[in-house]
Amino acid sequence: MHEFSIATQVLEAAREAAADHGEDTFEGITVSVGEASHVNPDQLETCLEAAADSTVGEDDLTITVETESAYAECDCGWSGEPETIDRALAYAPDLTCPDCEDRLELATGNECRLMSVTIPDEDDDDTGEMDANGAGSDGTTAESPTENEADATN
Repeated sequence: MHEFSIATQVLEAAREAAADHGEDTFEGITVSVGEASHVNPDQLETCLEAAADSTVGEDDLTITVETESAYAECDCGWSGEPETIDRALAYAPDLTCPDCEDRLELATGNECRLMSVTIPDEDDDDTGEMDANGAGSDGTTAESPTENEADATN
């Protein structure tokens, strides 16, 4: 089950993002899973919960897993959501253009990405959220945005 290794990578990226903001813990994460990523969103969420219990130690860690639709483009000019993407978890679909029948290239929907990390707010009990680029609600940003993403593109 590769979802567990992805979950540990996501949690490590979240730890790094929190550390970039001077925090040693975080309270929530949002992960985006593309329909064509070969990652099962339900299994990933279960693995994130299990890995967080054993590594983060946060009982109240909020985990949000969102699904991103696949979007493809063709050299002929067609673009949109491929029709056969629903079987992407079982195998790599041969996506062809409905107009010219050439192979489609996925523009989005084939990634698994850490989108945001919620860290405790120093001033009070509220939390601050930062996006995958490290941008926080206070306007600060992390120095290394690429280290804040756990990318499982297949």
